[in-house]
Amino acid sequence: MWKVFLRNPSREREGEVDDFTQLDAVVRFCDVGTWSLEMDGRARHAAALATPGYGIELVRDDTTTVTTGPMRHRVWSRDGDSLKLKVHGFDDNVWLKRRLAHPQPATSAPPYNSTEYDVRTGVASTVLRQYVDVNAGTGALVPRRVAGLDLDTDPLLGSDVTGRARWQNLLTLLQELAIAGGNLGFRVAKDTTDLLFQVYEPTDRTSDVMLSVELGNLYGYEYESEVSTVNYAYVGGGGEGTARTVQELGDTDDAITWGRIEQWVDRRDTTDADELTQELTKTLAEGVGRTGLSVNPVDIEGQTFLQDYDLGDRITYVVDGVASTEVVREARILLTPDGPQKTLPGIAPPGQAEVLALFRRLRMAEARIADLERR
Repeated sequence: MWKVFLRNPSREREGEVDDFTQLDAVVRFCDVGTWSLEMDGRARHAAALATPGYGIELVRDDTTTVTTGPMRHRVWSRDGDSLKLKVHGFDDNVWLKRRLAHPQPATSAPPYNSTEYDVRTGVASTVLRQYVDVNAGTGALVPRRVAGLDLDTDPLLGSDVTGRARWQNLLTLLQELAIAGGNLGFRVAKDTTDLLFQVYEPTDRTSDVMLSVELGNLYGYEYESEVSTVNYAYVGGGGEGTARTVQELGDTDDAITWGRIEQWVDRRDTTDADELTQELTKTLAEGVGRTGLSVNPVDIEGQTFLQDYDLGDRITYVVDGVASTEVVREARILLTPDGPQKTLPGIAPPGQAEVLALFRRLRMAEARIADLERR
């Protein structure tokens, strides 16, 4: 049973929205989710939903908040006597994307020239929480605080990592450190009317959750894969010429599948061995051959999304008789008041491998330029 509630700027529920035409929501692992809601423009909550600061809260089985966040865009349309409203929004992970990782988060005004980087080293979950706290949480300067955002208890998860904050997007920095720390998960979750930044460890459910046509729990799917962009990386640290620090790391299994694909990474800002190794790990993780799978599952006992597996969990799927494992990266939820109600988990958006590859190449180029700009 799904329910949609109107959320006011204080994140309180102001009533159930039960007269919408369609809800289309996408929740994402360690990234910003989206939602869109269509309804009659004269519906009870239409005017409020179209007001900046308002949003929705999507709840399943009266207890589980699946997604919630503010409105970002509204479209009114009239055709004769018909008045319609379509509202689009983000989930609350968007607050992480709306902040930069400041090199001097405790300094309130320029020239910001006393410290080049905000460097933090320690257990991954601790470092993630620290960056959120000083850039968006209660430890941030007052103008930069996200209202109501606090930190959940530190679970002390992940390996040791080192972060170097200097004007990059906060969400991007957190994503990189979460990967380096052992593929941790993080999210901004609603706690009553407050927001909590949480770090968690996804669960390996490969032996418990298997989706396949033969088992009767997979109605349909769209599957694709592509070659890696890199599986052997060299990183250059500080120094010049023959005095420059260089490390290397490869993915043997991927090289056997696709052949060796080399890449150079410039990290002249550091000579620290652990940081260079962390950069290599990140580069290989970002360049690994992408698998795209969107599934239309049939919920059966022990194999139901949000009950038996969730975002970030690793599951098994069978395509053309071949069993593989992957992380659930996102899920699309399609609802209408009278049905059908669909939940479509996915490893990557279907049909967009080339687009995603292009975006990754652009992000890599932008990252290199941004590294120079931030110095």
